[in-house]
Amino acid sequence: MRNHYDALVVGAGPAGGSAAYHLAVRGRRVLLLEAQRFPRDKVCGDALTQRAVRILAAMGVLDSLPPSQPVRGLRVHMRGRGRRDFAYGAYPGADSHCLVVPRRVLDEAICARAVAVGSELWEGAAVTAPILERGRVVGVRVCRDGRLIDVRASAVVAADGARSVLARAVGLLPEGGLGVGVRGYLTHLDGLPDLQEVFLPLDDAAGRDLLPSFGWINPTCASQANIGVALFRPGYEGRAEHVLHSFLARPGTGRKAFEGRLRGQWATAPLRLDFAPGRCVGDGILLVGDAAGLVNPFTAEGISYALESGRTAAEVIDRGLTRDLERPDLLDHALLLENAYSGLLTAGRRSAHRYQFVWRVLQGTFDSERMPFALCRRALLLPEGMGELRAHRAIDDVAGLMAPGVDVRTDLLGVGELMASSVRDEWPFLARLAMSSWGDPGVPFRPALLLLLASRFGDIGARPRIKMGAAIELSALAALAQLGVEDTPAHHSSWGNRFAILVSDLLMSKALHLATDGGPQALALISRAVTKMCTGRVGERRHAFDARMAEDDHLSLVQSQTAATFELPCRLGALAAGTSPKHAGALGSYGRALGVAFRLTEDVRILTGAERPTDNAVGVTLSEGTLAHPVLVALRRSPGRLTSLIRRGRLTADEVEEAVAIVRDSGALDVTRALAREQARRAADALEGLPEGPAQASLSALVEHVVRRQVPDRTPASVDPASGRFAKCSTPGGVSDRPTGSPGG
Repeated sequence: MRNHYDALVVGAGPAGGSAAYHLAVRGRRVLLLEAQRFPRDKVCGDALTQRAVRILAAMGVLDSLPPSQPVRGLRVHMRGRGRRDFAYGAYPGADSHCLVVPRRVLDEAICARAVAVGSELWEGAAVTAPILERGRVVGVRVCRDGRLIDVRASAVVAADGARSVLARAVGLLPEGGLGVGVRGYLTHLDGLPDLQEVFLPLDDAAGRDLLPSFGWINPTCASQANIGVALFRPGYEGRAEHVLHSFLARPGTGRKAFEGRLRGQWATAPLRLDFAPGRCVGDGILLVGDAAGLVNPFTAEGISYALESGRTAAEVIDRGLTRDLERPDLLDHALLLENAYSGLLTAGRRSAHRYQFVWRVLQGTFDSERMPFALCRRALLLPEGMGELRAHRAIDDVAGLMAPGVDVRTDLLGVGELMASSVRDEWPFLARLAMSSWGDPGVPFRPALLLLLASRFGDIGARPRIKMGAAIELSALAALAQLGVEDTPAHHSSWGNRFAILVSDLLMSKALHLATDGGPQALALISRAVTKMCTGRVGERRHAFDARMAEDDHLSLVQSQTAATFELPCRLGALAAGTSPKHAGALGSYGRALGVAFRLTEDVRILTGAERPTDNAVGVTLSEGTLAHPVLVALRRSPGRLTSLIRRGRLTADEVEEAVAIVRDSGALDVTRALAREQARRAADALEGLPEGPAQASLSALVEHVVRRQVPDRTPASVDPASGRFAKCSTPGGVSDRPTGSPGG
């Protein structure tokens, strides 16, 4: 029997099994310790989100699981505000479903896979205490078959749950502060949708007081579900089942009481909601999963975080062992967890103890389609991007357009990290909001990309480039947050107005602070651009429902809003790089025209359904009287019914579809496409006087991208290796004519 390992993993749940697997596949000697014997059950909601499904597939576990009914999305019921469905298949780059798999089955399958790749597993091995030498954890004491055994390792992973014996013994686990969850399996149910369901928030048994809580329904098949409730505030252990039975009797939002049969017994488990990166690592020990407090406080999902944190711990240990086999450096674990989770879990933990700001914003803006609130809902209720900086998606989106010799990957990652760190201390949730937009990264990530490209005309160093990029993105987000302010807010939406104003002010102050390194000229450029954006927004509201607005007036508004966000980084990049006034002017003209082309093409894409509208973007703009260019053209061509619909105010879903059909049938989309191509040609013409080379070639490629929105898998073959320039496109001006969350885990 080996008594010294590279790593010991205590606890064979998803976090421990993931850590053991990822260590073993790296060739490390790892021992996995489980206090019980398989098969054994765990109290859990059993939900595997898309993220969890992808990780399990990569580990080779998914194929070994028994057949499970796919769940196509998440339905969130907000008390007094109705419900919203999040269809998983609607999000690019994601699997189209999640699964509900009992932990009795899941944990054993993960551990079997870890053993198959080289892990050693001891079942019935209860860890009683850590072994400490000069303050460092060097192993654990194990009770197995009635004997106490000391087992040593270079690193220990504590994956032993919310009441972690190891973490408490070394001072990493605070006393108290635990919530509670209750769950059971109901059979013989009728009318279960193929959706996970979350109910926010619940009330007490008397129906009077709202609690920091929610209920869930996770269907395991057409007539059976894992059903439970979670209460986040400590002290509810004795009341949890009363809240559960109240939830079963009146779940709300029009649902009938549950009349299924209980299979087995109701079971309870603690919920640890005190995630803090600094307490997730000690000398020789790492915390993962529930022991680290990695539980979503809005849905109680934890399996995906457990799998991710186990993998992260394995990577940190493996890297540390490469440098020092006896005393690996494990401190990176805290930094990686902070970067991945602080924006969601820290804010959630704070709001879970009191029904406060973030919860009220979610409730007050639940039926609002405005962009800041759509992002807020997605970041908190459907956080499938957890663990992935959104900058990665921006890079992947345009990587094929970069000419040889242009590498912006490191700089863009630095921009994303600086943005997150600049808001994390004051308001951690914004770190998630700033990195959670789906789809095309045109705003705010493309301005940063343009800045980085423009700065390639000189050499100002990486740090100034990154700070300027972050300043631009934060200022763009500040302008975006202002879109959430309603002119005449209702009682509920007043929380949304507070949120939008506070967020906008904070982001703008952070942007200006980062821009100070650029001197007075940089601050003046940013201030001027933000002023243009705000002026454009005011003008847009002034012309709301104005069916007679001229196209030139509309283009002026576009130049004030979207075009300013593209011109700003080009101007700043030219300033920072010290380019000549002539080249700076050319880059400014390029960015301005490119921004107009981008906005016009985006209008077409939304109206044609080429891109999934963010929370019904078409309905938002039409209901608020914000008339896109194709709508203005259609009003001129087919004014009758369309004018009547727009002036009606808030449109139903059917009326939105009717309005869009009128716009399409009028031929207006072709007019807007032609105008977008004309603006793109202007952008291409502005580049003619710039020095040839990789930066100029990449900027040229972006011109075609804004009207085509297609990116090759690799650097296009049309790049001339001698000059670094892209070959001219076949159409005039070088522009193509082609149109363009989970509960209870």
